[in-house]
This record gives sequence, structure tokens and C-alpha cells, in this order.
Amino acid sequence: MAGKNVIVFPTDFSEASLAALPWARRMAGQLEADIHCVYVVEEPHIYATLDMGPVPIPSVEELSRSAEKRMANFAGAHLKAGGPVTTRVLVGRPAEELVRYAREHNAVLLIMTTHGYSGVKHVLLGSTTEAVLRHATCPVLSIRNA
Repeated sequence: MAGKNVIVFPTDFSEASLAALPWARRMAGQLEADIHCVYVVEEPHIYATLDMGPVPIPSVEELSRSAEKRMANFAGAHLKAGGPVTTRVLVGRPAEELVRYAREHNAVLLIMTTHGYSGVKHVLLGSTTEAVLRHATCPVLSIRNA
């Protein structure tokens, strides 16, 4: 017998990311699926100018430990109701890791919030949702945070 269906619900721990949670719960009920709430820690980047001295940055391990604590708090505050939810903290580029995770867990759906940035904001901040839409091997439901 095949495993239970999986829906991937990415979060950045913001209130905005919660806009997708009711949809994830509704679809999990319809598809008899488990929800996997995923956060991706990006490896720190050093941006420096000539007039800056050494800039201390946290290690990936420190960022991951912090993210695990934040995930536990987020799960306690928002994910208790509505059935069991698997939580995961990954390390890498968010879009790549989300697509990889969904593929490895044979996700039937990926449900995430988009900020809907355009213009300069989109160029500067990029769009994780857009990259996931382009590369995911499962359907993606993008919820616009108004």
C-alpha cells in the first residue's frame, strides 16, 4: 500500500505565510493528506564594502538551531489544531529545497503564500513562489497575501 499523501506548506514564520494554512488544511482533508510544514535556512552571505571591517555572521548550525526553536514556537501557536503536522527545517536556497523536498516526499500539492511583489521590489527580493512554480513536479497553489 502506498504511503499517505503529503501536502507541503512552506513558512517563513510570518503572519503572511499563515494565509495559506487554511487552504493547506482544507486540501489535506479533501486529499486525505498529511501536512508537512517546512522552513528553509539560507546560508549566510557576506556583503561588504571597503570601509567595513569584519562582520560577524552566524554559522549555519546556529541559524538551524534558531530556526528549530522558531518552528517549535510556530507549530505550537498555529499548527496544533486540525490534525498532526510534520515540521522540517532545511538548509539551502528556499525554492530549490522546497521543490526537492516535495519531490522526495512525493507531495501531491505544495501550498504557499506569495507577497505579490512587482517592479523593483520583485527584482531585489526575487520570488521564491515564482521559482517553485517553475520547477515543482507537483501542483502548486499560490495564495496571494493581500
